[in-house]
Amino acid sequence: MDEIIALNRLIREHCRVKKIRLVDAYYAFNDGNDNLASEFSNGDGGHLNAKGYKKLGEFIVTQLTDLLKPGMKVACLGDSITEGYPGHFVGQEKFRKWDPYPMYLEKKGVKALNFGRSGDTTDGMIARFFRDVKESGAGLCIVLGGVNDLFGMVPAQQVFENLASIYADCQHLSILPVAVTVLPID
Repeated sequence: MDEIIALNRLIREHCRVKKIRLVDAYYAFNDGNDNLASEFSNGDGGHLNAKGYKKLGEFIVTQLTDLLKPGMKVACLGDSITEGYPGHFVGQEKFRKWDPYPMYLEKKGVKALNFGRSGDTTDGMIARFFRDVKESGAGLCIVLGGVNDLFGMVPAQQVFENLASIYADCQHLSILPVAVTVLPID
C-alpha cells in the first residue's frame, strides 16, 4: 500500500528532524514486496499472529533497551496491533490466545499500559491520549497507528499530522514519545 510507505516516510523524516525516538518496524515485517510477511500474518492481511506479536514485542524491547527501566510506566497507544487483535482484547485477558506487544515490555520489568483499541483512528488516539495516557503517569509513550485512517481514505499527510500532534503532546507533558512505523499489510 503506497499510503503506508508515504506515511512511514513522513514519520521517519519528522523523527529525524525533531529528534524523536523511532522504532522502524516496517522492514522487519516486510516480505520484500511491501507486504506483511506471511510467517507473521494471522491470515487476514493486516493483523499479526502469535509469532508476529512476539517478534514485534521483542523488536521494540531491543530497540528501546536503553530506555526501558524496571518499574517505569510505559503507555502503548495505538490500534488493533497495540491491543493484540484478534487474539487479545483489553479487558478480556483471561481469554488471550497470545501476548500483544506491550506484554513483552513487561517481561523487562516495565509496567506496560495497553491503550490500544481495535479499529481506532489517529483521531481516537488523540482523544485517548488526553483521557488515558496523560493521566497514567507514564514516562514514555509508544505510538503505533494510522493504518485505519488510511483505509478510511484519510490522506497520509493528515494522518501524519495527527501522529505528530501526539508526539508533541507527549513532549509538552514531559512524556518521552516513541514513534513506531506502520507495519506492511497484504
